[in-house]
Amino acid sequence: MLYRHSSVAAGARRCAPERSRISAQSGQALLLGIGLLVLCLSAWLLMRQVGSWVHNKSALHRATDAAAYSAALAYARNLNLHAYLNRTQLAHQVAQLHLFSLASAESFRTRLARQASSRNPPASLIGYRFGIHHAAAYLAARRGGLTDGYTLTALRDAFARHDQLIHEVLQQLRASRMDTSLATNKVLHNILTLNVGQSGSGDRGKSLEALGMRYRILHSDMETFVVINRTGDDSWFSMLQEVRGRFKYFDDRRLVVRSFNGINLRCPWMQHQLRRRGSLEISRSGEWRSEENLSFHNLRFNRYIGCYFREYPMGWAKIESSENGPITTELHDHPLQTFKNKPFWKWAGERAWTGWNLFGGARNPLAERWADQNSLKWRTRGQATYANLNPDFRGDTARIAIEVEQRWRTYPRLRSTAAAEAYFLFPGRRRASHSEQPSLFKPFWLARLVPVPPIQSRSTDRLWVSK
Repeated sequence: MLYRHSSVAAGARRCAPERSRISAQSGQALLLGIGLLVLCLSAWLLMRQVGSWVHNKSALHRATDAAAYSAALAYARNLNLHAYLNRTQLAHQVAQLHLFSLASAESFRTRLARQASSRNPPASLIGYRFGIHHAAAYLAARRGGLTDGYTLTALRDAFARHDQLIHEVLQQLRASRMDTSLATNKVLHNILTLNVGQSGSGDRGKSLEALGMRYRILHSDMETFVVINRTGDDSWFSMLQEVRGRFKYFDDRRLVVRSFNGINLRCPWMQHQLRRRGSLEISRSGEWRSEENLSFHNLRFNRYIGCYFREYPMGWAKIESSENGPITTELHDHPLQTFKNKPFWKWAGERAWTGWNLFGGARNPLAERWADQNSLKWRTRGQATYANLNPDFRGDTARIAIEVEQRWRTYPRLRSTAAAEAYFLFPGRRRASHSEQPSLFKPFWLARLVPVPPIQSRSTDRLWVSK
């Protein structure tokens, strides 16, 4: 028993140092694990912080690009609206041309019907000299009867409504689109807020102030790219004449029909004539004038002057429109010139200084004189305004460049810049043979992103906007 106890005790003494060594080494692994855990946690936090910073930076870049593009797109649509307004104004002026021409034609037809009814000259003579179709046209004027003034008044009122729409509605709408600063800032604020505060970024907010953001416009061509001009300048006037040229109804009437019989042996080279004249004019100052006349020039002989033409007016009309002056709508024929006290050839010869030619020519001087004595007077507001590209502007695109800042926790502010432009692209521009120039008469303005000019991006004279 003594042996057994001693051996057990000796074994216990041999194992005691080993147990002490094991218990002494167990604390070192725990400290190493804690340090490694702390290091991994710090790396994860740093990676999360950097990832969040990169994400917000990328979101800010996208938002800045979207804001610049949206501002340019809004301005391109504004330019297209100007083009539509200009084209609408042209359409209303063309409608005025039609109304003016219709009023002149109706007044001319009424005078023609009166002359045909009074047989001065007789339709039979016209048919004998120039053919039955001319006599039929002369008599056809009587089918419409005599104008009672209501028709001309209705045409004048329609003309005035078009004039009012041009000078009031279109002009006010055009003027409201010239101030682009408010609309641009509204677009920038909304796009930045939507792309950063509600979708793209980790931050949330419904205003720039809540998101810690502010922006400034580094460069903008939108204030000087478009100007308002008067319709009397070359650009508008040439465009109006081009549009007018598409309607043959507005062309000048210049027709001379010569008789095929009744030749005078004293002057066989001369013939009886039927002269038709008509014109429609609009001046650069916005005044209108329309003239219509038709006369039969009967060939006669006098021993003092030889063969000459005796004019018989068949129809005449004249309408004038100006800013000031009386207004007349009804046809009141004043006493016209008679030749009871003096032969026609002598009376006309005394007025040779007016261009009256008794021996030829292409005018109807007597009919023109009667039209002047009984002309209609309408009222117009004169020149209007229209939008045109600024001729002093260098380049054919309107650019905008912006810079955006965002406060991001304790780190430096996030910054981003972007630029975009409104440009003109005609549908056929891609063809090398086509060279359509930018214009505010054609609504083909688009938007695109462009590189930011480095000088403009470092500009400091622009105010920041944060609300």
